[in-house]
Amino acid sequence: MAWMQRILVPLDGSAFAEVALPHAVALAKQTGASLTLLSVLAPLPPAVLPQGTYLDWPKMQRDLHAETRAYLDGVRQRVAAEGLVVGVDLREGDAAGAIVDTAQALRADVIVMATHGRSGLGRWTLGSVADRVVRSARMPVLLIRPQEAPAE
Repeated sequence: MAWMQRILVPLDGSAFAEVALPHAVALAKQTGASLTLLSVLAPLPPAVLPQGTYLDWPKMQRDLHAETRAYLDGVRQRVAAEGLVVGVDLREGDAAGAIVDTAQALRADVIVMATHGRSGLGRWTLGSVADRVVRSARMPVLLIRPQEAPAE
């Protein structure tokens, strides 16, 4: 039996987050593990609007879910074309908490995700989803820092 069977890859729809994908794909190919692509949506916050203004919050939330699901399905198809078993999951809530909860529910062997690589005061003042995941996950977390563009 392979030591690694399930890899969780959190994605937020950005090119930044997708820098983790090639690493997760390579790891899955080497170990025979399946991948689960996860997006976490923050609940839409209540808004104070001028009297008479109407926003259809439930429709906005449904549209956001549909767009995110379409994004995940597109990434899933790209990755599955490489011969891997790929699932998708869409959650709502606090990103770090949902990532850790999903990893535990899936019994993921590793979480592979991008990080800005903040350190020191920047991490302390700004917070970091990756930092909170590392601190609370019960499984290894592989953090991928994107290459910075060379100075011109």
